Amino acid sequence: MTAHQPHPADASDFFDKIAAQITATGPLTLAAFMQHVLADPDHGYYINQDPFGSAGDFTTAPEISGLFGEMCGLYLAHMVEIAGLNSPADTPRCSPAILELGPGRGSLMADMQNVWQKIIPPLATAPVHLVETSPYLRHLQRDKLGASMTKDTPLYWHDDVTNLPAAPIIAIANEFFDALPLNQAVWRSNEPKTSNDASIADGRWYHRLVGLANGRLAFCDGPPLDPATCAAWHLPATMLNDAALVDGSIAENTAMADAYMGQLASHIATYGGACLIIDYGRDGQGGDSLQAVADHQPVDVFYQPGKADLSHWVDFSALRRSATAAGARFVGPVTQGAFLQAIGILQRAEAAASLADTKTRRGLYAAIDRLVSNQQMGSAFKVALVLPPGTGTPPGFDTSPVTGSTEQKSGE
Repeated sequence: MTAHQPHPADASDFFDKIAAQITATGPLTLAAFMQHVLADPDHGYYINQDPFGSAGDFTTAPEISGLFGEMCGLYLAHMVEIAGLNSPADTPRCSPAILELGPGRGSLMADMQNVWQKIIPPLATAPVHLVETSPYLRHLQRDKLGASMTKDTPLYWHDDVTNLPAAPIIAIANEFFDALPLNQAVWRSNEPKTSNDASIADGRWYHRLVGLANGRLAFCDGPPLDPATCAAWHLPATMLNDAALVDGSIAENTAMADAYMGQLASHIATYGGACLIIDYGRDGQGGDSLQAVADHQPVDVFYQPGKADLSHWVDFSALRRSATAAGARFVGPVTQGAFLQAIGILQRAEAAASLADTKTRRGLYAAIDRLVSNQQMGSAFKVALVLPPGTGTPPGFDTSPVTGSTEQKSGE
């Protein structure tokens, strides 16, 4: 079945819908606003369009070069080998399922399937589970994977990870966690103290909400965060990202990402498997990271709701806390450039280039540079791995761990 690009509803209609809700019930949490903008059934950014590639708004690594998916497929095949999951299936634990979160057009899964068919055929026939809420993208994935997977490979779609099979999962999440709705808090400093009483706080955190100002969407301060919420968000009382808190400092929390990570980690700790996570982000709180992109250019986050992608930097330290609390092991993050080079992408590119003409070689080398260079995606994007409890350093992660990052998102 071939999907046809629908005609998106008018952006002004969507603004009116959001504005009416704010007028009726008050300002929205940022997470609720993002959920509207990205997943509204009539106007949501991801629901009725293909945002990927040169004709869309941004380009992900699988669309830049098929070698990215090939290397991911080789890596996950290695995880299967060392876990013994491709041995003759005599118990349910020995039969893994494949999982991808946020599969886009299906390009990454198709490239991995092509590798598995050549080097580990049992993995290429394992059932494939895709976490995707967009009906339009599901059509694209069905077309793409129908042409690349073996005809007997089962293919399933899920809205979330609550109903995964009771089996080991070999999973990948490339640019998935960055699109999950997040909430923000804003620090408001007190007026200069007129007392020497040390018990008087310098300020406090407030919910950062989305409201209306002069007929336009705008941020506004909500109620203060109570101590339990501050603790749950791991909010600092005096410092943020190694700098003193000042009026207007922003902190972030992604409860949905924590929930996804907890469910995945619990599954892996119970049944076995591995989950490779690739996303742009930092290992810790980094302040305001919310951003919007349209036509490959940054735009204001309130630009034409439903017409621009909203995303944020992933806090890998928060994912680590959730995975560890669920009983799994969280390895990394390391930079994407270091990871891909450690697992051999440069050697693979050289081998491919040796068989190509001059124009194709130039394109191949440009794509690899885009994936691994610190001036492009190599430094801003990070890689982590979720495993069952154990010890030892998996291949690709015996590089210097990430301690923080100030680069801007690139490669899109």
